[in-house]
Amino acid sequence: MINFILIISIIALSILSIHWHHEMYLLHREEKTLKAENEKINALNRQLLMEYSEIQSGVNVYQKSKEELMMFVPLESEWEDVSI
Repeated sequence: MINFILIISIIALSILSIHWHHEMYLLHREEKTLKAENEKINALNRQLLMEYSEIQSGVNVYQKSKEELMMFVPLESEWEDVSI
């Protein structure tokens, strides 16, 4: 009777062990997929932050040139007089 209980216990633990191993494999595969997707999102975020910072830098230069240096945008008629 005890041998029968031990055999059933070992079989049950073996089946549970196989199931747990499969679940861990699925979690690991999902983690790798999510990690790759997260890296893509982070790269895109860094690119957008760089572009935003470049735009902000240009806006700051433009505002500073207007306010502090008293520069202005030339009129269309003045562009015709400019030669290179």
